Amino acid sequence: MNCSSIAQRLPRASAALLGLLPIAFGAAAFAEPTVSVVPLPFEVREFRGPSSRVAAIAPSLAPLRAEASLRDKPLVVVWGEGGGAVLTLAGREVRTLDLGGSAADLATTERGRDAIPASRIEAAGPITATLTEPTREYGHEALGASVHAKSVSIAEKRPVQISSGAQAVPTEVTRVAAGPGAVFEDREPRLAKLDRDGPPGIVIVKSYAERGSALAVIGRRDGAWKVVAETPPVGEGQRWLNPAAVADFLGTGRPQIALVRTPHADGILQLWALEGDRLALKAEKAGYANHAFGRAAQDLAAAVDLDGDGRPELALPTLDRRSIALLSVKDGIRELKRIPLPAAAATGVAALGSGADTHILVGLEDGRVADIRP
Repeated sequence: MNCSSIAQRLPRASAALLGLLPIAFGAAAFAEPTVSVVPLPFEVREFRGPSSRVAAIAPSLAPLRAEASLRDKPLVVVWGEGGGAVLTLAGREVRTLDLGGSAADLATTERGRDAIPASRIEAAGPITATLTEPTREYGHEALGASVHAKSVSIAEKRPVQISSGAQAVPTEVTRVAAGPGAVFEDREPRLAKLDRDGPPGIVIVKSYAERGSALAVIGRRDGAWKVVAETPPVGEGQRWLNPAAVADFLGTGRPQIALVRTPHADGILQLWALEGDRLALKAEKAGYANHAFGRAAQDLAAAVDLDGDGRPELALPTLDRRSIALLSVKDGIRELKRIPLPAAAATGVAALGSGADTHILVGLEDGRVADIRP
């Protein structure tokens, strides 16, 4: 075979190989992301993801009781002044279910009796956590108000002995104080299984008057609830951080905590792991924001398995909140894609599905909800 014949065949061989790439790696790897707007007849002001208390309760609301399949599906719940809706997957598409007048009841399902204003109670198994003892000692309004919590109250249901008659379930309540010169500057005490043994821990933002915010983990040690670990504070008063997601990003069998330090400034995404009674920094990268200053909404990030390997990626807004970044946090932090939004993210980010069937839903500051197919 002469040199000219080889030269003629190389382009054809290269083209054939390129044609096989989508088969070898999956068409989804080459598909361009699409962004659409979920058709809703109201402006969304509140947005709750699949792990929220509202999403767990939603199937029991009157308009949805006939939808038996919803009890086993991840749900996103949104509402505003003009109504409410549940968003879920039907096949590979997002299905919208109207909540009608029941939307007005949603906020009451997540309010604790003694909780600080605009906060949510969180529950997992026998444990319920509530932000309590409101204070104005720390006048920072990143979350829309200067009222923060002096303590976290943990209610733990105790086992009852078997008997023939009805009996009350004993509940033990413990208050964990932020301590002198500090508050819990948060609106949701996140329950997460951070240790292999024992009850879930509580992931919370703790702020100091002079040193700003730190991420704190409350756990039970030797039978007592207490703050067991903290990250270093930001270093300056009224500088805040916001937790992003808790998931096993590294594949260690134990979850790590992703957070954004100073989301209203340089927006440093950090990944921390609880090792014994200390938090260890595993990776960081600047340029992201999971909060809009002055809003109570904090859930502007989602862990989602985009490539089907069983280890989640992270979806969260870029620093200007006008795009969603998809990041791998398996070996350091690496941005995979950046997808522009129709308006800035503001009320929430959540994922439905995984792999090629993933939908990332984003609550926008203009009241719409974007549906991203990454």
